[in-house]
Amino acid sequence: MKIIDFIGENAVIDDLQSTDKEAVIREMVDVLKSLDMINENEVDDIMEALIKREKVGSTGIGKGVAVPHTKHQSIKKITGAFARSKNGVEFDALDGEPVYLFFLLLSPNDSTDVHLAALEKISSVIRNPDFRNFARNASNKSEMVDILKEVDEAKT
Repeated sequence: MKIIDFIGENAVIDDLQSTDKEAVIREMVDVLKSLDMINENEVDDIMEALIKREKVGSTGIGKGVAVPHTKHQSIKKITGAFARSKNGVEFDALDGEPVYLFFLLLSPNDSTDVHLAALEKISSVIRNPDFRNFARNASNKSEMVDILKEVDEAKT
């Protein structure tokens, strides 16, 4: 499984404008909506599902990374977005540090195996300090996309 297969190049955001957890998630969901990857009528419901998941436990996993994710009946195939906040966002991360890199993952309700495989792929990538450093310091969106493609090609 390649990250770029479920996070398309157009769903990479190199400079999030949001400054709090819910706004970050909304900004990423709105990008997916603008790309017709999610239905406009489902945005509020998807947001509710993502926020509900955050209340169970923060998806801010530490080391400057968060992976907000949920399953939703309107999602037909796994999809997501990758974003960077240049200033960092307070996200209730497990280590108490600000979050700079965000992977948003939306999966169909009946896709447990694919959902877990995607989370595992993201997890293996974000454990790499070089990935985190290069993604945080990328010059632009194009460079962020290239970094994703590069880690997809690397042996994990």
